Amino acid sequence: MKIDCNRNKAEALPSKEPTRKMVKLGVLTVSLVLFVILTLSLLSRFSIAVNATATVDNSIKMTKQESFRDSNGRLNIIGVVDNNGKIPVRITVGLNTLDKNDKSGVTTTTTMTDPTYGNIIYPLTGAPFKFVISPNQSVKGAAFISSIRQVPVPYYNVLRLNYSNMPTGNDRALVGTAKNVGPFDLHDVSVYASVHDKNGIQIDSVKSNVMSVIKPGQEVAFTAIPDSAISPHVFYFSCAGVSLNNAPMTILDIGKGHSISYDINGVVSISDFKYNTATDSIIFGVKHYNPDGGPMSLKIVKNSGNPAAAMSVMMDGKLYKEAPLKTMDSKTVHIDLFIPSGEHNVQVKGIRNGAA
Repeated sequence: MKIDCNRNKAEALPSKEPTRKMVKLGVLTVSLVLFVILTLSLLSRFSIAVNATATVDNSIKMTKQESFRDSNGRLNIIGVVDNNGKIPVRITVGLNTLDKNDKSGVTTTTTMTDPTYGNIIYPLTGAPFKFVISPNQSVKGAAFISSIRQVPVPYYNVLRLNYSNMPTGNDRALVGTAKNVGPFDLHDVSVYASVHDKNGIQIDSVKSNVMSVIKPGQEVAFTAIPDSAISPHVFYFSCAGVSLNNAPMTILDIGKGHSISYDINGVVSISDFKYNTATDSIIFGVKHYNPDGGPMSLKIVKNSGNPAAAMSVMMDGKLYKEAPLKTMDSKTVHIDLFIPSGEHNVQVKGIRNGAA
């Protein structure tokens, strides 16, 4: 399903009556799709640089750009970058400006660069951007994609937002709450969105206050406020998403004072990741972004015991015999999987084996 983040068609407009709804994050959410961006620090380890003038399989597209004058009279250039491909990407947007030196009168060309509001843009989603032009600058041409990096890191379905896409209060803000439904702390969380007028035209890009830590089960309020110069024209928000910054290795509590570290690598969507005490298993749902399926690896670090002894992998309730458990050191086991097309349930058994 393609997510139209620049919803400028009349049929895409929401009802004039504001409706508040619970939106659970997911790749195929029917209405607003909210995307959690995890493992940001993996970018340097797994990213693949692409020529700035090219696109990945011509799948990275920039929507029609718009501009407005903010409350300080500065020119703002806004737009959205869509990822229509099969691989998550990190995008940097560029904009050439003419900068005039007030003392010498000399004009020079400068290229401004900035990442999109979503640090990772997952397949079939988009993320907005915004450039603010200072008074001594003028714009030279349109904004462009400066760099593209493929980022083979998983998407974790661990954050649930409760909000309305209709503006709230005198500020015409995007207001709601973010609840951590995952098993680990979430760090530096912010919510972003595109702002539209009654004709569906994008009139701003907004980003909320940063929520420094959201603990498992905790719900935190957020607000994203459009510029006051355009607030009277705000009609709805779209292209909503979530940006956060978590470490590549994640700690999972397995009870009785014990925990394990784990790391998932693959272009996959992960949901309902948890430890089940009764079966001594890590259980999660997984779907590969490639429609034909693809590889995924799981690394588990146990604090005691033989890491691979008595461990096994189940997929959709059947023993996955093709998954070799490789012992990397005295505490670490590495598991390679092939995820077929569609959604699947994975169970890794024997997690607490050997723990005192």
